[in-house]
Amino acid sequence: MAQLPRPPLKKWFLKQLMAVVAICGLASIIWPSSLLEIMAGAIIAYIPQQVFSYLVFMYRGARQQANLVKMFFVAEGVKFGLTVVLFVLVFILVQPSNPISLLSTYAAVILLNWLNFLLVK
Repeated sequence: MAQLPRPPLKKWFLKQLMAVVAICGLASIIWPSSLLEIMAGAIIAYIPQQVFSYLVFMYRGARQQANLVKMFFVAEGVKFGLTVVLFVLVFILVQPSNPISLLSTYAAVILLNWLNFLLVK
């Protein structure tokens, strides 16, 4: 029986990391005094997405369909929980002076996840 090839996760992660660094560079030009908040926003979006991708692609194949569906729900719950925990940690420990830069960078990296298929080519 033929198996589907595993998605190139390392390639996706590396290209997405390079795009996140580019977004952080652009955001630091817009808000030069908010580099810490910019990096925090990017990390809050990047880490949960990578955990989600890793958990979802643990199983593959038709025989693992039940496990795959279960892992989608588990991965989404872990991603949501990790995002909430990271936001709470940032707002408690960092006390962002410019929350617009934090949330804008977070939103930009989340939008980057939707455009990830363009990066992989």
